[in-house]
Amino acid sequence: MAERQSRLGDTLFALFHLALLAGAAVVAGLALLKGNTWRFLVVSCALLVYYFAVLDKPVRQEIARRRGLRAEAKENHPKP
Repeated sequence: MAERQSRLGDTLFALFHLALLAGAAVVAGLALLKGNTWRFLVVSCALLVYYFAVLDKPVRQEIARRRGLRAEAKENHPKP
């Protein structure tokens, strides 16, 4: 049961942060379209800082986990 809650929590965390990133990217894009380059630069820099501060480590861990699962699957089911 705890593993199921953890998966749900991880999914909710990912969806929430994806929505925040998408919303901020839209704000940055609209600022650029309106000619407000300073706002675009500030929001873009904030997005980069946010990504590296919050999301970079979990993303790298997930990539490594999936690579490990893929390698494990290949070992268990070799091609004939």
